[in-house]
Amino acid sequence: MKSQIFTGVVSHGRYWPQKHNFSYPVYFYRFDLNELPELDRTLPGFGYNRFSIVRMDDKDYLWRGNESLKEKIAGVLEKIGIAEPINRVELISFAKYFNIIFRPVSFFLCYNSENVCKVILAEVHNTFKETHLYVLKEPHKQSETLCFEIPKAFHVSPFFELSGKYNIRFKDDGQKIDIHIELVKSEYGEKPVFFARLTGQGYPIESRTLYRTLLKYPFNAMLNMPRIMRQALTLFFKKKLPIFPKPIPNSEYTMRKQQPSWLARQGMKFFFSLFEAQSIGKITINLPEGESHGFGPEDSSLSANLVVKDYRFFSLLAKAGEIGLGMAYEKGYWMSSDLVQFMDFMLSVTLSKSVRTPWYSRLVKIFYLAWNLRNKNTLYQAQKNISQHYDLNNDMYKMFLDETLTYSCAVFENENEDLTDAQLRKIDIILEKACLSKQHHLLEIGTGWGTLAIRAAKLYGCHVTSITLSKEQKELAQQRIAEAGLSDQIEVLLCDYRNVTGQYDRIISVEMIEAVGKAYYPVLFRSCDRLLKPNGIIVIQTITIPDQRYEAYSKTTDWMRLFIFPGGLLPSLTVLTKVLTDHTSLVIKQVDSIGPHYALTLAQWKERFLEHREKIIELGFSETLIRRWEYYFSYCEAGFAQHYIDDLQIVLTRPRNQDCINLFNQKIGRRKSKIKK
Repeated sequence: MKSQIFTGVVSHGRYWPQKHNFSYPVYFYRFDLNELPELDRTLPGFGYNRFSIVRMDDKDYLWRGNESLKEKIAGVLEKIGIAEPINRVELISFAKYFNIIFRPVSFFLCYNSENVCKVILAEVHNTFKETHLYVLKEPHKQSETLCFEIPKAFHVSPFFELSGKYNIRFKDDGQKIDIHIELVKSEYGEKPVFFARLTGQGYPIESRTLYRTLLKYPFNAMLNMPRIMRQALTLFFKKKLPIFPKPIPNSEYTMRKQQPSWLARQGMKFFFSLFEAQSIGKITINLPEGESHGFGPEDSSLSANLVVKDYRFFSLLAKAGEIGLGMAYEKGYWMSSDLVQFMDFMLSVTLSKSVRTPWYSRLVKIFYLAWNLRNKNTLYQAQKNISQHYDLNNDMYKMFLDETLTYSCAVFENENEDLTDAQLRKIDIILEKACLSKQHHLLEIGTGWGTLAIRAAKLYGCHVTSITLSKEQKELAQQRIAEAGLSDQIEVLLCDYRNVTGQYDRIISVEMIEAVGKAYYPVLFRSCDRLLKPNGIIVIQTITIPDQRYEAYSKTTDWMRLFIFPGGLLPSLTVLTKVLTDHTSLVIKQVDSIGPHYALTLAQWKERFLEHREKIIELGFSETLIRRWEYYFSYCEAGFAQHYIDDLQIVLTRPRNQDCINLFNQKIGRRKSKIKK
């Protein structure tokens, strides 16, 4: 038999920022997986997938499930593209002793028919019940030692952040094993800052050697955790080492060993029930320990995948439905290889069938609805709501917006067009619809970072008063206006629309209505009616929801209104028309949809945002915020791509506005003359 029991030493050492070393005796095993059934039959005190003094269970390795360990490894090898047949697999690990086990790392050595080790799978555990699989391929050999280099991708010690690379040396002559792992960091000149070493002398695994070893180290299995705690307390209290928070695991090779709670099981049943009878498309769901479920027709053109990293995903889904889906993504409980396609799939499924959530989910939603009511856009609360989103950091917005710093839907000529050109086209379309001239005084409700005001002043020579509730936007907009030499033409005020005085020839507002809230639509449009001169024109760009869904949507809340735009609500076109009819003298003259362009805009924003992930983190933002905004961009992109929501440009004026009639007739006349030519 090739299987062995080893006695040896495990050693750890730190070179930075404080030197610290410790070691203690251990025993461990080398199992040839082909020999496990025979050991179970012939070795007293050893059990394979059954209770015994020393025990090996397939379910303890890789993911949970009824698959044998050999089948699991075959699945991993197929996934990582190892085409060459593997003749046998050796496992170097620890085994259960009276059902007690501490297994920080296990090594699967995979040999081909010529007895050459082609790949080593290192399964690493941390104290957060997480497991990561490092794949060690294509070693370079030094004498009898296999050497590997691999980036660090898993949080083990709270005293090291998730950066650096491992240099691994694996020496095995059949009798002695020496595994040496160094953590190397570039910021310290590619020098090792930590090492872990496992050495041992091997003996044939038989009754005599097994019981002799167990008697020599009777309490080893129970002492491992106290030893770790002792060293951690020494590092923290005596050596004063800082603690780094555990990052959200996002590698497909990281798994969380856990059993789903009762609530998670209820959420799983509810979630799976959405897909069991649907024919929209195909979805594949991978559970935390590798189990896979597929729903829908195999040949569907619409497909999505969902990787559940933590069963708490289903708990949040059970409690809060759509809100829980977003919260779970922020926390890193799930991921998808194509987030927009997953959102697209979810929208298609939920719109195609009536979804009735469990009673406890409806109760939790009542709580979130009450929470959302705190954000009602009173004069005091409106500025707080705006500040929560727009006063994060101007530099963060610069990371993903184009050079115009325009944070609204662009209008593209084609999908490959530069975002800056598309944004300027959108602004020019709005200014043209406003029929501006040099004599006009323009009121802009919602300054952004000043681009539209600057463009209007430059192209038309008009005077602009722009209002905003964002202090950071006002500051940067004034700076940009001054740099453009337009401070005498443009005034930026930190002011609520309800407090604006005077009268204006033109009013423009781009994607500001969404932040007003249903209760204040009449107040907003009465203010516009009051501020607009008799022959004035208003141009509004606003995101809308279809009329058929507005009533149900406006009576509840969702993830977007809770965590991205507090106090916000999308209007529908009918609702806007009714408010205008009931509360103003204004009428709608023109409506254009640009919603499909928003999907392209959001896709570019998200790409830029994720490209600058590290720089955004350097600004002080967390991974949770990064994931929140990634989800926000994807959520909206899918909504616009499916026309679940739209973006409208609406021109308002008063009946019998002769200036407006003449201006539009002139434009039509110019077009006709061009056609005749």
